[in-house]
Amino acid sequence: MTVADEYGRRWSARAAVRAEHYVRMSQPAWEAVAVAAGVGPGTALLDVGCGSGEFLALAAERGATVAGIDAAPVMVELAAAAVPGADVRNGTLEQLPWPPATFDVVTGFNAFQFAIDIDAALVGVARATRPGGCVAVCNWGGDGPQDLVAITHRLLDLAAEPTLVPRRPIEHPGFLEGCLAGAGLEPVAAGDVPVPWAPPDFHTLQRGLLAGGNLVPVVEKVGASPVRDALAASAEPFRRPDGSYLFESTFRWVVARQRG
Repeated sequence: MTVADEYGRRWSARAAVRAEHYVRMSQPAWEAVAVAAGVGPGTALLDVGCGSGEFLALAAERGATVAGIDAAPVMVELAAAAVPGADVRNGTLEQLPWPPATFDVVTGFNAFQFAIDIDAALVGVARATRPGGCVAVCNWGGDGPQDLVAITHRLLDLAAEPTLVPRRPIEHPGFLEGCLAGAGLEPVAAGDVPVPWAPPDFHTLQRGLLAGGNLVPVVEKVGASPVRDALAASAEPFRRPDGSYLFESTFRWVVARQRG
């Protein structure tokens, strides 16, 4: 099984649950990137690691013609259903199946950390972007709080295992700019976006957070009950008097222009 196959398996496992309970947390970042990248009527847009297609739907609502690619087959099915007529394909961001200079805008939300070689992946993305177009990359990071990242790392520690790809400091300001410049692109804008998440109860918190593909192997290895108990303990400081939770997190985005 390849790395892409394993990622596809993990992120397909609970894709529908994730789409139902968790992914909308990214809405503020989607909107910020759409504005910064100038997504509008007539934009030809590709979203790599498109997941269940919510950003594709947002871009289509702004008038863009959209395409997406994801390694998880179930995610691709959900994305195709979310945006009927969109060109959504199962595949990897290292091997984009479109001709060079096809898109005005290429986006990636929490996607490039899964690349076996992020530099090569960005070179391929740059190749797919038209002269004068742009690439926008958005990830957990920046200077704001990272409540959910901290909790996720505690759960990952329950079943320490080698990472599928080398860890890169993609969340650190300056790292993405360097990678984008190395791919021949010119970074032109960047920013941080607060992405709070307020699940109304522990059931929603558990279903949403544990649907992430990065936590699927943890549940498989140690069992659902220990992971649930660890999540309850880690999340307790964020529980409000009415039983809901509030997690403050931050995404950082960078937009780079294709020269020409």
